[in-house]
Amino acid sequence: MRVADARFLFFQLNIWLCLLSAAMVGVSGLAMGVDPRSIGSGLLLAPLLFYFIYVEDRRGGTAEDEINQPHRTRLVRRYQRGLFVTELLALVGYELVVCLLVFQAGTATASDLLFAQIPLVVLGSYGWLKRYPTLDSIGVGFTWAFVAVFSVVAATPLQYSLDGAAVFFGWFLITAAGVESRNIQDISGDTHANKTTLAGYLGPRTASVFVRLLKAGGVAVFLAVSGPLVAGLVVCYLLSLSVFRHLTRLHRRGPSSETSQSTARG
Repeated sequence: MRVADARFLFFQLNIWLCLLSAAMVGVSGLAMGVDPRSIGSGLLLAPLLFYFIYVEDRRGGTAEDEINQPHRTRLVRRYQRGLFVTELLALVGYELVVCLLVFQAGTATASDLLFAQIPLVVLGSYGWLKRYPTLDSIGVGFTWAFVAVFSVVAATPLQYSLDGAAVFFGWFLITAAGVESRNIQDISGDTHANKTTLAGYLGPRTASVFVRLLKAGGVAVFLAVSGPLVAGLVVCYLLSLSVFRHLTRLHRRGPSSETSQSTARG
């Protein structure tokens, strides 16, 4: 794989987002009264799972992907086999970590083996969820929020609690906002592909306000439950997402497009 292609896919497959999900788990642990260092291998669960989910989703491809992300679609097809191998390794790694937490560390229970499969069930139904406005946001928000809490509980002696439910709700609002923020950028392409998202129904301006309200609500939940320190860390997490999303937009058209644009400007 060419370095330029690898860099492009790192951003456009949201691999950076998968890596940052470890920070999300760490903040969740802090919000639930756990030292993030005690989570240990549980910090690997979210990055491994989300890498599998995102690569699998991108490999599937849709009509709107052809319109909104033509260069990404071409690269995904070109490196189809390699991406499949890496996503399979990520899934095996995820299941292996869960098994180690259950059978070796003893912090997780046999029921957690079943809970660990819930995100995969959501992934299996995601193609259906994307047909309906808001359901894709709800599905993604639920999955990310669930994994953030599950990773902490599975890796530590902590049990599910009201604090965990509050953390779940906070991340749910923030993650659902992230999905709609992305949908705002894809409104024209989605419309051309006869797909309507909540952002498409609301329009860019109203949807942007809605996204900000969801994120503010998520931060407010963490502030109410865990205080200003954790809320501040959540804000820092959101700021880091903004930086990477900006970099992702810069890589949206691909190296070839950037080169041709530079030539045209020259």
